[in-house]
Amino acid sequence: MITEDPHSFADFSQGRIKHIDFEIEVDFTTRTMKVLAHYHLDHPVTGSFFLDTRAVEIERISQEGRDIPWVLDKQDEIIGERLHLQDLVQADHFSIQLTTSPAASALQWLMPKQTAGGMHPFVYSQCQAIHARSIFPCQDTPSIRFTYTANVRVPHPLKAVMGAEQVDQVESGESIVTSFRMLQPIPSYLFALAAGELAFRELGPRTGIYAEPEVIDAAAWEFAENEQKLKEAEKLLGPYLWDRYDVLILPPSFPFGGMENPRLTFLSPTTIVGDRSLTNIITHELAHAWTGNLVTNATWEDFWINEGWTTYAEWRITEVLEGSDIEQLIRYINGIYLRKLLARLGRDSNLTCLKTSSKDIDPDESGMLVAYVKGADFLFSIENAVGREKFDGFVKRYIEAYQFKSITTEAFLSFLQKELPEASKQVDFEEWVYQPGYPESAPVLHSQLYDEVAQAVDAYRAGARPDAGSVGSWSGRQVFQFLFMLEDQKISLEDCQYFEALFGLEESSAVDILTAFYLSAIPAGYREIRPGIERYVKTIGREFYLTQLFRCMVKTDWTREFARTLFEENRARHHPITVKTINAILTKAGL
Repeated sequence: MITEDPHSFADFSQGRIKHIDFEIEVDFTTRTMKVLAHYHLDHPVTGSFFLDTRAVEIERISQEGRDIPWVLDKQDEIIGERLHLQDLVQADHFSIQLTTSPAASALQWLMPKQTAGGMHPFVYSQCQAIHARSIFPCQDTPSIRFTYTANVRVPHPLKAVMGAEQVDQVESGESIVTSFRMLQPIPSYLFALAAGELAFRELGPRTGIYAEPEVIDAAAWEFAENEQKLKEAEKLLGPYLWDRYDVLILPPSFPFGGMENPRLTFLSPTTIVGDRSLTNIITHELAHAWTGNLVTNATWEDFWINEGWTTYAEWRITEVLEGSDIEQLIRYINGIYLRKLLARLGRDSNLTCLKTSSKDIDPDESGMLVAYVKGADFLFSIENAVGREKFDGFVKRYIEAYQFKSITTEAFLSFLQKELPEASKQVDFEEWVYQPGYPESAPVLHSQLYDEVAQAVDAYRAGARPDAGSVGSWSGRQVFQFLFMLEDQKISLEDCQYFEALFGLEESSAVDILTAFYLSAIPAGYREIRPGIERYVKTIGREFYLTQLFRCMVKTDWTREFARTLFEENRARHHPITVKTINAILTKAGL
């Protein structure tokens, strides 16, 4: 058990929050939330108690009518302010009344014109990694878990949803008050709230989907297989302990593909492409219900415990649902991403280790692909060493042993050594976890689908462009692979035009395919794509893809000259996390 977190002011020896009762009023006019939070601790505390907070306006801290003295006595650019509750006397509960800042890093407020319907505003939270503290003071570390209830007031006719069970909903004047409860303890980064004009559609006995009315039909069709995925996940990972698995499709500014909030995954609308080719995002976020939400990384330095395990589970479930050729193709593509990242970071960088040292580093900047792909490949290496049947038994024992707990890398390795001692004789744990770079002993992949595209890439490099007949049977993933593998290939303006027509890119809504194309077409000087780039930045909010685009733009003269202007014109459309990252790219480039 850890005693401190480099990204939190919490002092674990003082005690832990075990439950919070929230009263929340959502005010779209001021872009704030008025919050009254009643905290319950695991034991009475005398003296000081420290909480993480960031830019909230605290109005009162009290216990049963008695004011509790407090002060913000430490500040840090990354982790915010330390809220110091002073002179507690055998206090096992207290209340904090506050108002969030309009610029709260966890919240994005959207004007009606930024939504699909265009009639009503929208707000949503994104608390990972350390942003919950901008909504309510808390021990904002994944090592501390709590249950909660919440009454959320929003203006009529909007609907509030949370990553929790809805237990009641009543109309009160011009407002709607919805009551929620989360009976399973969660870390603060999994606190999730959204409000807007929303419709709901059942997908199965335990699954459903929320979206704006204009999007709900397409969303329900795209993710109709969620119930089946839930059943397959249980076969690998054990019983689903969160009761329901629903999905919320957010407006385009959502910075991630998905966020695994318990009971209610938040998803980007870029995952809706009309052919279910990007629904593996659900496989990933669903797997987090076990690996991440149930068994959680103790700190963000152990991030691979969440993402490496979840990526492993995603690929195992994909193998069952879509076949090993697709699963291996996906792993191949992610391997290419990883090699490009290692080249950019430098293979000796600490950030290429699974267990990282991230003190004085914003966890939003250190949570990279290494944790996902290198972490998953480490687990596949162990599986290969001991055999799938034995490793599958280990998976269930691991999850059962640590459910609703937070775990360090060292605790995992100790459990692994105890349960599968033979694995360490064939797999170098030290090299995989603590050394930078990527082990040469990584599993070998085999995919006919990948080979088919790789051969087309080789032929193109030799002077033969693929034609409509040869690519007609390709899946969206294969089209992406082809364009992605051309990123380092200098292509001609004529070929840019040819590929745009061949793959129908002017009409494409697949953000991964468009990004791969732009990363080749921008250096080639294909200026005809400028309207497409402008539309992309205006309508796509996913940080992963936008950062690739802007890194490419600042390196190329013709796009460099309008990169800052394009960003500033669309700054208000994007989430604070995305804005911070892109602004850093532009500033570093001297723009």
